[in-house]
Amino acid sequence: MATFTCRVQFLDDTDPFNSTNFPEPTRPPLYTFREDFPLINQIAGAHRLLKAPHKPDDCALQLSHNGSYLDLESTLAEQKDELEGFQEDGG
Repeated sequence: MATFTCRVQFLDDTDPFNSTNFPEPTRPPLYTFREDFPLINQIAGAHRLLKAPHKPDDCALQLSHNGSYLDLESTLAEQKDELEGFQEDGG
């Protein structure tokens, strides 16, 4: 069982009139994803950890080092190319 541990944050973009969206929390917690499970089955755990104001169905995963969004229907193992350089950049 391969895992991928990284820091997670969210942008509170629930208010369309707020032009200053910063990643929250300012001290992002670590979250461990399983590389062999589809991300859609794991995002609820990260959502709970962050206590994000969004509905889990409205969430997406974006990589901080290149801005790419991950495909939630796929596993991390299937998206290894997107993750290249992520942990080296402090992700």
